[in-house]
Amino acid sequence: MKDWILDVIIGVSAIILFAVLLLALPHVLPAAYGYVAAFLIFVAYLTTAGLTLIKNSIKK
Repeated sequence: MKDWILDVIIGVSAIILFAVLLLALPHVLPAAYGYVAAFLIFVAYLTTAGLTLIKNSIKK
């Protein structure tokens, strides 16, 4: 699969994940901690997915 397609898939899935986390975590945790946790999970997801994609594209 082409790298730009994977970038788009990662971006769209990250936005969906962030939206779900923003809606769900403030109900589980206190509001401020829920929003911060949603943001940190979003950043960790994007970082991990991006580094994995870069690692796989270097191996090619």
